[in-house]
Amino acid sequence: MKIFKRIVLAIIILIIVVAGGVYLWIKSTAPDYSGKLHLKGLEQETSVVYDKFGVPHVYAQNAHDAYFAFGYAHAQDRLFQMVMMRRLMQGRLSEILGKELLKTDEYMRTLSINKMAKTSAERFMKEADLPVKKEVEAYVAGINSFIQNGTLPIEFTMLHFKPEKFTVQDVFGIIGYMSLTFTSALSEDPMVTKMYDKLGPKYMKDLGIDTANYKAFPEQAMLSKVFQDIRSTQQRIPVPVWEGSNNWVVNGSHSKSGKVLLANDTHIQYSQPSVWYEAYIQYPGYDMYGYYLAGVPFALVGHNDFYAWGLTIFPFDNMNLYAETTDSAHSNQYFYKGQWVNDSIDHQMIPVKGQDSVPFDVRYTVHGPIMNPVYKEVTDKPNTPVSLWWAPLHLKTTSLEALYYLNNATGLESFEKAMSLIDVVGLNVVYGDKDGNIGWWATGKIPQLPPYVHTHMILDGASGKDDVLGFYPFDKNPQAVNPPSGILNTSNNAPPPVDGIVYPGYYFEGYRARRVRSMLDSQPKWTIDEMKRIQLDTHSNRDMRLVQLILNNIGQFDAQSKFVQALQNWDGNYDTASVGGTIYTQLLYFVLRDAMEDEVGDQMFQKLCGSMLLKNNIEKLMDDKDSPWWDNVNTKAVETRSDIFRQAFAETQTALKNQLGDDVATWKWGKVHKVVYVNPLGRKPPLDKIFNVGPFPIQGSNEVVDKEAFAYNARGTYAVTSGPALRFLIDLSDMDHALTIIPTGQSGNVMSPHYADQALMYVQGKYRTQIIQKSELKNGTVLKMFPEK
Repeated sequence: MKIFKRIVLAIIILIIVVAGGVYLWIKSTAPDYSGKLHLKGLEQETSVVYDKFGVPHVYAQNAHDAYFAFGYAHAQDRLFQMVMMRRLMQGRLSEILGKELLKTDEYMRTLSINKMAKTSAERFMKEADLPVKKEVEAYVAGINSFIQNGTLPIEFTMLHFKPEKFTVQDVFGIIGYMSLTFTSALSEDPMVTKMYDKLGPKYMKDLGIDTANYKAFPEQAMLSKVFQDIRSTQQRIPVPVWEGSNNWVVNGSHSKSGKVLLANDTHIQYSQPSVWYEAYIQYPGYDMYGYYLAGVPFALVGHNDFYAWGLTIFPFDNMNLYAETTDSAHSNQYFYKGQWVNDSIDHQMIPVKGQDSVPFDVRYTVHGPIMNPVYKEVTDKPNTPVSLWWAPLHLKTTSLEALYYLNNATGLESFEKAMSLIDVVGLNVVYGDKDGNIGWWATGKIPQLPPYVHTHMILDGASGKDDVLGFYPFDKNPQAVNPPSGILNTSNNAPPPVDGIVYPGYYFEGYRARRVRSMLDSQPKWTIDEMKRIQLDTHSNRDMRLVQLILNNIGQFDAQSKFVQALQNWDGNYDTASVGGTIYTQLLYFVLRDAMEDEVGDQMFQKLCGSMLLKNNIEKLMDDKDSPWWDNVNTKAVETRSDIFRQAFAETQTALKNQLGDDVATWKWGKVHKVVYVNPLGRKPPLDKIFNVGPFPIQGSNEVVDKEAFAYNARGTYAVTSGPALRFLIDLSDMDHALTIIPTGQSGNVMSPHYADQALMYVQGKYRTQIIQKSELKNGTVLKMFPEK
């Protein structure tokens, strides 16, 4: 018995020792926010001071050391995010994650982002100004210094691989991938084509479809499939997908301080870690507080002590599809402008974990890569190759130089010059400076085609007559500087025509843009504290109107019912305590389901519920009392809009009582509308409890200013998928104390104290104050960096 007890005791001690050792090892993988480092490649002593939220403040004696230190600091918090974005754009995920990611690798290789990155990096190293090149190279060297000298985060051990060194080409690859996720043309599902084929044009009118040009949708369907796969991949790895944004700037006449006020909130699919990384960089002649993307050395949003800027997506159309002509007598050729031209074929091998590498060929025409091998449904015509023309593949991008000049501008003129260099990304950039100037530019090289070409159609690739003629000059891009109103705001809405030119795109309907402008017009002068309520606004005039439309068309109802009273008394706000918002959202779902599911089927309807196609056109459908959608095709009777409203009204009462109980007062929005920030390793239990952040009740809804997006559903619970990835407010009278917040925290390392230290603040609508002055960092931790001895 004594021997048995000793064995048990020994086993317990061994378990404790092993567990303790594992814990200490895991803890050792946390970032180092203090101490001393001697690093090869550093020229002079440099300090990185971390504030209480883990924001690095880099103080260097020259630009090289500043960007080297920033690269190191950025990597120790976000290296896994950087590496996975690089592998995604290279088409190398299956090498570490297995055959499940092979299809993703094939389509990313077909999209050829890495090929574009190579040619752009080669041009950059030959032609870019020397200071730009040196700072990019220093940043990359800093990342590599951490890979070589730092302790890698736990994800690399769990996936059994060590990251390779970064290159300048990788920076361009990440920018190329971002240009793909900025392209809202990809946001709709291939179901649209199926709906049209099944139902015909009369049903499409209330979904905003121009049926006269409906041949467009084979292209949109293929591009949508790309995007849907990217969204699926995004759930596995920490890469951002952009889904909206708001920004505005007002001049001093609208400010209580007499100086420019600027605001920005970028809406991106939620994930853990957050998309943005905040940092302050200072060296002689330069200072910048900015928001940075993993693997990119320059800020995309930010300010110095003279100017500030923010951005949203400008979703113009920069993709076309071309049907190529081939025949069996001309193997590996296509017909173009009267002659047979050889395909360009890129023979590749895709490494796959646990099996042999897989051969894969990408064929190119003059227009771009042939898409059929990865998207067989791109066309229903047999033996018709379809190639993708995508602007970034035909440009040696200058976007990295543009970011450098944005970060190093001296005022309005030089900032505007930098705008013209942004080519592969469509952005709405707003600007303000201490001289009182404000501006807005819609950036990106906008393709110019013959006037008869409809860009959504699959175009004729053989004749050359449908080819892109070039790009509009930048002065034809939508823009405004110092408008008489003193106000500029964008929310991914369609811009006004320029010299009669209407640029095709995939714009949001405009609810957020109109709401922001109406709020800005509601009082003569503002402070940034008062502007918080604009960024956090959850009010929907549209939804209040639709509630009254439904109540006015259902006939008799019990006006004393608490259910009815909660709906009648709803103020149109989606705060976490709202009961009316809960009822209306479930009611809207049942109205849409009862109207549409009989025509499209359950599976297609569920996809429709998460689409911008439906979300942008709810009001159009509800207002059309004669819409064919109202009739249930499965019954002999001809149902009316009022019939559907009454049916949905009854279903909503029953569903919410079953879900939330009989006490209507407890049906609060925060009970059903929640957010979880999901880490790639937290997709399944039990790792979700370790790596994920949340759930949290959260305010907001679809297409309100605080757009916390979700898909309508029968369950009555709404998992938020995207929202503001940053909130930024600045008064140029006090640029040292701008307001900011990001959703979870600075670090992607689960062992960091800054992994989720902003999460509660964010969902509660709170802000942090940026720290600029070194004297205000007295309690910060200091990481000293020295040149290698």
